[in-house]
Amino acid sequence: MKRTAAAVAVLAALVALTASAIGETFIYYEDEMGLSSNPIHEDTMSDVRLNELIHASLWAPNYADQPQPMLVKEATLDETGRMLTIKLKDTKWSDGKPVTAEDVVFTLQAYKNPESRSADRNRWDFIMKAEASDSTTVVLTFARTYREPPSSQLYLKVIPKHAFKHTGIPRNHSYRTNPITAGTMIVKEKDHKNWILQRYSGASRSSKLDEVRCQEVPEKRTQAELMSYEYGHAMIEVEPQQRAELDADQCCTLKPYPSKSWWYTAFNQQNPHLADAKVRSAMALAIDRQQALDLIGEGELISGPFTLSSRYYNHDVGVPVQDLAGASAMMEEAGYEKSGANWTKGGKPIELRFFYDEAMGEQGQTVATNLVGQLKKFGINVSNPAAIGGENWQERIMQKREYDLVMGVWSFDVNEDIGQLFARNGVRNFVGYGDDRTDQLLSGAYESQDPSEQMAYMKEIHRRLAETSPYVFLWSLRNFSAISWDVTGAHIQAYYYFTQFPDWDVSKTQ
Repeated sequence: MKRTAAAVAVLAALVALTASAIGETFIYYEDEMGLSSNPIHEDTMSDVRLNELIHASLWAPNYADQPQPMLVKEATLDETGRMLTIKLKDTKWSDGKPVTAEDVVFTLQAYKNPESRSADRNRWDFIMKAEASDSTTVVLTFARTYREPPSSQLYLKVIPKHAFKHTGIPRNHSYRTNPITAGTMIVKEKDHKNWILQRYSGASRSSKLDEVRCQEVPEKRTQAELMSYEYGHAMIEVEPQQRAELDADQCCTLKPYPSKSWWYTAFNQQNPHLADAKVRSAMALAIDRQQALDLIGEGELISGPFTLSSRYYNHDVGVPVQDLAGASAMMEEAGYEKSGANWTKGGKPIELRFFYDEAMGEQGQTVATNLVGQLKKFGINVSNPAAIGGENWQERIMQKREYDLVMGVWSFDVNEDIGQLFARNGVRNFVGYGDDRTDQLLSGAYESQDPSEQMAYMKEIHRRLAETSPYVFLWSLRNFSAISWDVTGAHIQAYYYFTQFPDWDVSKTQ
């Protein structure tokens, strides 16, 4: 394989850095490193994975994906089904102070405070009130009635009240890189390419490993080479072209793992063209999804906001098949006409800006280029795709909405809370979607106590979103991680990649 001098230098630097950590250290590679060790400000799966290692939560999934208490000693739901009393275990923060009920209350308040600008603040709307009745007792009052404690909804990573002056936490707070924690690991050092974590002996689940290094390596090829040279222990996501190479090198095992993530292309409905559901639906029909998926590997096409394995997926809603004639008919119904190769309205062509999440890497660029080409062929003048990542994504896409079309990936935990995406006030509803029927269905799903009734609501939401097309729903990829043969006990779950990390170990033969 031919490499430029710059690429060789980068690889050599990474090899030198990882080689210095071999021993009791676990090293894993991210395409884009997590930006914040404050769970209030988790924006990417890199952030989620980092904070799984650092922070302790009230409950977390066990090996069977069922809730198990972590900071919780016991929990009692009262006879009304609306009040949960939680007793905390005796746990210490990494600075020696006790984890208290006030910390739990503060964490919820910080999430909900608009000044914190947490993308997950709607997730806790089901909690109307949180109070500390004493130092180890938290009382939660819910907006609806439960038949049993909603522990699967309380995977709340707790942060210490004494580390902050008030509940409005800015994103640039020093806690983002220097947290006080109660989880498996604590932050030892942070630079622009690495998080170096150290075992916390006071954790309720202590790690078998002394140190973890998270390294940002944007190129998948470089990650694969580092794994081949046995300098790292995990490559979070392996693309198809690297699978055969790593398998041939016999340096690691390729572990498929379940996913609740899916790809989408979203329409900014502030654009007057894209505010029309007929135009959105026409563009969705103009795209050959399978053609784009075949360029990057294996996956399952979807017609709505769930993976095919989800109990909420509506299998009666078919994946749209490319229909250029049908798409053209919809454009005409919306008042557009073809002028030469392009669709126009009032004599003006449609001109759209296309962006994609930089964290999607080469796969994202490949798919974005293909989709743009298909839309141009249909007659929509779309710009060449541009990558945006990190804080620029948050500012330009999520907040300022400086785009027309954008491609990204959503990942969900066990709750699959799509309300934050599609409710009018949803904190992640960055497309400006507003639909009365969708809001009614979401309210029904949230208020219902009957699981079968909730499922019916969610399946109907799937149908409604397929009809109104706020997104082009694309696919859910089949995920693979590369795990070194030296690693034992590695168990990966959907969304919760490092939840069982305390049981992971690295052989001492290196």
